Amino acid sequence: MQFRLVKNRHCVGECNFHIQLTVAYRRKIFARKKVKKLCRAYLLSAGERHLINITAIEFGPDHVHIFVTHCKNYSVTRIVKLLKGFSSYMMRKNHRKLFEDMLWGDKFWTSGYFYRSVGSVTSETIKFYIEHSQRKHWETVDCEYFEFGEQKTLKNFASHLSLNPQGFNLG
Repeated sequence: MQFRLVKNRHCVGECNFHIQLTVAYRRKIFARKKVKKLCRAYLLSAGERHLINITAIEFGPDHVHIFVTHCKNYSVTRIVKLLKGFSSYMMRKNHRKLFEDMLWGDKFWTSGYFYRSVGSVTSETIKFYIEHSQRKHWETVDCEYFEFGEQKTLKNFASHLSLNPQGFNLG
């Protein structure tokens, strides 16, 4: 998948997350096709309702992986709360009979979750860019400082790092 920067009125950037939600008590309720189908529909509906772009969604027997892209308006915590809250409420309200032998009370998801930010630039690239690109504002830097030549954008740094991540001689 090719990531692209999103341009808005006052900002440019990308914000993507891999999120994993786990069913309460690690019960394997998604082994039941109807439960999985309904939960998928509610998660997608919650995303659509709150303008959260769900690019991919896949289920294991007791968990779901969700890939959320271009979500600059929400924190990870808020995204998870919106997705878990709506899907849990709707599943328990409308379809409790499908899983009441495995889950009880008002609990559908565990309280925790996994998340990881995902992007087209590595953390090493960002660190290098921040540590070395600002020197040009304060001192004259010889282009030979960088073995691969003068760099003007973060994208250029990223492309060189992916080709030769160990090739820097920063003195």
